[in-house]
Amino acid sequence: MLESAWQGLQIVFSWPNILFPVGATLLAMFVAFVPGISGMTLMALAIPWTFGWGEIPTLLFFGALVGGGTFMGSVTAILFNIPGNAPSAATLLDGHAMARNGQAQTAIACSASASALGSTVGIALLIALIPLLRRVLTAIGPLELLLLTIWGLLTITLVTRRAPLKGLIAAGLGMAIGFVGRDPRTAELRFTLGLEYLTDGVPVVPALLGLFALAEMLDLYVSGRRTISAEGVDAPLGGSVREGLLAVFRHPLIFLRGSLLGTALGIVPGVGGTVAGFVAYGDAARADHEGRFGKGDIRGVLAPESAIDAKDGGSLVPLLAFGIPGSEGTALLLTALMLHGITPGRELLEGQLTLAFVLIWSLFLSNWLTSILGLAVSRPLARLTVVPAQALVPVILVVLVLAALVERGSFGDLVLMTVFGLAGYAMKEFGWPRVAFVIAFVLASLFETNLHLTLRLYDLGRLDPFERPLALGLFVALALTVALPVARRLGSR
Repeated sequence: MLESAWQGLQIVFSWPNILFPVGATLLAMFVAFVPGISGMTLMALAIPWTFGWGEIPTLLFFGALVGGGTFMGSVTAILFNIPGNAPSAATLLDGHAMARNGQAQTAIACSASASALGSTVGIALLIALIPLLRRVLTAIGPLELLLLTIWGLLTITLVTRRAPLKGLIAAGLGMAIGFVGRDPRTAELRFTLGLEYLTDGVPVVPALLGLFALAEMLDLYVSGRRTISAEGVDAPLGGSVREGLLAVFRHPLIFLRGSLLGTALGIVPGVGGTVAGFVAYGDAARADHEGRFGKGDIRGVLAPESAIDAKDGGSLVPLLAFGIPGSEGTALLLTALMLHGITPGRELLEGQLTLAFVLIWSLFLSNWLTSILGLAVSRPLARLTVVPAQALVPVILVVLVLAALVERGSFGDLVLMTVFGLAGYAMKEFGWPRVAFVIAFVLASLFETNLHLTLRLYDLGRLDPFERPLALGLFVALALTVALPVARRLGSR
């Protein structure tokens, strides 16, 4: 394995092979920074380009596309409250609050360092797990996913301590909207109001664009603030790149937990980076005893960013082992591999292991290159927070309209974004926590699906929680999560 890893590394950094991951990274960064063309759209468009390519260029190009755009999607979330991609929605909760507090440089630098180091942890774990892939995948089932989802939902009680009743009501609404669409047991339609548009549920991207980005633009216009950060156009930039870079080392446990959670959730097919980001955010919120999360706490940027990029390494585990895509990106990657005669599974891991490492090292290079380039332009990007509101708002509104329409070409997405935008503005004005709503909305379908699967397996006698060590560990973690705050409160009294 070490020999294959070294050969793969030499292939990636040889000339002219290096041009493929570098070019793909730059392309992915540009697309991710401009909302409306998702990384999935870019990968789908890139598949026909590569029909005449060989195996190595294809692996180099698509490996870089998988991880190249994640960080820049978080930059738009930090600066404008616009999730450049769905996973970056967790980052905007505290990232944009930091930008409004004049700390955009710090948030971007923290995002860059967490992205690079988080992806490194994810890839290191992927390499370490190659000999144990089958055991790792069989250790994670519906019960473990259900417990992780409950762990994420418990976050709501932590981030809404100042208004617990409002938080519970907002979470209930988010959960209800997350249940719209087909029942996972019977496939019957529910809560769709007779609209064919809602058959597959409420789409996440236009909902988040409205709830945060459109609502933020409405607030910026109505409030009369001169800029996003409420400072003058000529005001000096606050924040420190150095402080953002050092956040990883000042909060190492939050970084490591976020990276491990991201990798673990990335391994599970169908979960994706959005869930990983919110679960990691929720885990970090347990350390927030002062109620600072959601108001510009750097830990709220560090945790989801480390998880989002670590999940890329995890998502390659089921792909390389069994040819099972763990996310939308790896589904398109699988398509590209199959079209070029590369078959994941035993054939790849035993007979063509060097090709697997070419893919892994391309992903690694892309994540680091994205973060380094992002740091280099962090200061000019941060200047966007002091652009006059009257010039910024119309441009962002046009971008939001295009983002809502380009993703699926559906006019319904534009209507949905508008409805969620008005609702998000109302929630912000009247002090209703949007964070609770989003966490419940994002985790609702995952919670329901795995709850039904777990109960069904238990009824059939196919599931014994006491024979699953990972599940027992998660049970203990959940118990401690609930018990420690209660014990701390009793101790303070």
